Amino acid sequence: MSQATFPESPVQFGMFDWIEASDQPASEIFEHKLRLAEIADKGGIYALHVAEHQGTPLSIDNSPSILLSAMIQRTKRLRLGALTWVLTWYNPYRFYTEICALDQMSQGRIELGVGRGTSPLEGVYFDIASVEESRARYRETLDIFRTACESEVLNFEGQYHSYKDLELNLHPWQKPYPPLWFPSSDHSSIEFTAAHGYHTAINTSPAPELRELYEHYREVWVEHKDDPGRHNGHVDAPLLGTSKHIFVAETDAEAEKIGRQAHEAWQSHIGHLGRRMATLGYVAPPRLQADGSPRPANRGMDRSFDAQVKGGFTITGTPATVADVLIDQVKTSTVNYVLLIPSFGNLQPELAEHSLQLICDQVLPRVREALGNEVTAGA
Repeated sequence: MSQATFPESPVQFGMFDWIEASDQPASEIFEHKLRLAEIADKGGIYALHVAEHQGTPLSIDNSPSILLSAMIQRTKRLRLGALTWVLTWYNPYRFYTEICALDQMSQGRIELGVGRGTSPLEGVYFDIASVEESRARYRETLDIFRTACESEVLNFEGQYHSYKDLELNLHPWQKPYPPLWFPSSDHSSIEFTAAHGYHTAINTSPAPELRELYEHYREVWVEHKDDPGRHNGHVDAPLLGTSKHIFVAETDAEAEKIGRQAHEAWQSHIGHLGRRMATLGYVAPPRLQADGSPRPANRGMDRSFDAQVKGGFTITGTPATVADVLIDQVKTSTVNYVLLIPSFGNLQPELAEHSLQLICDQVLPRVREALGNEVTAGA
C-alpha cells in the first residue's frame, strides 16, 4: 500500500511505567516516578503512560488518576495518561468527571487509554465474574463517556447504569475528548482499532510481525477513514506503537548486568497473578477474540532476559548501542511510536533516572537524526 494514503507521522518516543512494588516505601516509589516525569518533560519525551492493575506487585498504581494528577503539577509539556484505565472497574459518571478534571488541570495533555482488563482475577476484586460481563461493562462505560463529552445534560439508559437529566458542569479541555488508545495483545483487535482510528501498542510481537500487523492496520484505517461515528475520528494521524524495557549505562557489560537483574524481578512480578490464580485453584474462562470466536492458545511468550533481548523487547547497552538497536527496530517494524520503559523490576531509582537522562541526552537525538525526524515534545 502506498504510504501516501495513510497519514504517516514522524516517530515519537513515549514512556510506559508499570509502577512496580519494591522493598522501598510506596512514598519513595511514587516520588521516583515523579522525578522520572520531570526528566521526561525536559528531555523531549512525547508522553508518559502508566499501568492500572490490582492485587499484584507488578503495579501499585491502583488508581492512575491520583498519580497522574501529581505528574501534571511537576511537568509542563509532557502528555500523560494510562494504558489503560480499566473501564470495567469504574462508575461511568465518576470516570467521566475524573478524566475531565485531569484534562482541565493539564490544559489538554491527557492521553486516554481504555480497556476492559486482561486478568480475570483482577475482575473478581470488583465482583465481575465473567468475560462477557467485563466486556459489556467496558462498552457501556465508554458509550456513556462519549455521550457525556458531547452533552450538557446526560441521558442514558443502559444495562448497568442509567442517567436522566444529569447536569454536566465539567467537560474535557480537548474536544470532543482526549485521544483514545486501545493497546492489545489480541491481533484480531486490529480490525476494531484501525476502523475507529485508535492509537495502539502491540507488545508481544517481534519487529517483522509488527510490520505485517501495522500494514494491515494502515489498510483498514484507509478503508474506514470516512465512516461516521468513528471513536477516534478527531485524531488525524494514529500512533502505532510498541514498548521496550531499556537500560543505558556507560558500558555494554554494566548495562547488561544491571538490566538482567532488574528484568528478573520484573519477570517475577508479571507472572504473579498467574501463579496466584493457580494457587487459589482459579480456572480462567476461555479468552475470546474481538469477534467473539475462541482466541488461539497462548504462544507461551518466553519472558526470560535473553529471549527478550533476542526478540527486541528488552534493550541494554551504551547510548550508541541502544540507539543502533532502536533505529533497526523502528525501520523493521514501521512503528511510529516507541514506548520506552526505563524503570522496571528492582532497578534502583538513581540508576533508572540516570539511564533516562542518557536516553534523552544521547540516545534519542542519535535515533532521530538517523530516522530523519524532527520531533517537538508535546506537539
